[in-house]
Parts: sequence; C-alpha cells; structure tokens
Amino acid sequence: MKTSIEGLLEYLIVKALAGKENVIKALMDYFVYSESPSIVALKYGLSKHQVRGYAQRIVEKTGSVTRAKVILKYATPIVLKIKPITKKLNSSFIKCLLCGEELPLQIVEDHIRKKHTSIVEDYLQSTVELMRKNIVVDRL
Repeated sequence: MKTSIEGLLEYLIVKALAGKENVIKALMDYFVYSESPSIVALKYGLSKHQVRGYAQRIVEKTGSVTRAKVILKYATPIVLKIKPITKKLNSSFIKCLLCGEELPLQIVEDHIRKKHTSIVEDYLQSTVELMRKNIVVDRL
C-alpha cells in the first residue's frame, strides 16, 4: 500500500505524463502560494470547480492541507521536468507515444496508470529520492 506522499506523487506524475502541467502548476499556486480557486482557474484555463476538485483529491490523498502544501512545494519542480508521453491530436483525442493508442482525453490518465505502470513507478522512485535530497539540503 502506498503512503500518502507516494499517492500524491503518483497523482502528480500521471498528470505530468498526460501533459497536464497546467493542473500541477494550479495546485502549486493554490496550496503553496494560497491563491484563490478563481484566480488559479483564470490563470491556467480551468474552472474554479475543477481547481476545488483537484484540491479536494489532494487533501484526501495526504490527509491535511499542511502536508499537501509541503509535498507540493518540493515535488512540483521535480514533477514539472517530466516529459509527457502523450500528444494531443485534437480537442477530444490524445495519442500515447509509448504504445501508439489513440484515446479520448477523459481516459488518458487511466490508460497511463494501467498500461504504463512501470514508467509511473520509476518516476515515483526517482522523485522520492530527489525530494529527500532537496529536503536535506533545505535543512542545512
């Protein structure tokens, strides 16, 4: 079973692999910089309801706003360096660059979680290691 940190990191990694950097940045602004859902939504092309929904999932995964804030502070710069494994074909479909499948936008994250588990796990382990190093450096 994954820890709350690993659950959140996996969530962010899948978003990055799916090419949804705007969601990751929106969560960072909402939690770390305490921007309102309306401001964040406007800034990243989301609705304020989407921002609240993403934030709620983050809090459910971590168990607290404070824990989410700390994890996002250290994880976001690392996760944003992950290259997407998808290419947008049009407003409704994405192509997975690893297996070549064309998928509706709504299921791309589920596809990545199920079909490309090993890549998600590899990124998860390396992200955890990098975060540990960054946290140790910050404490010095």
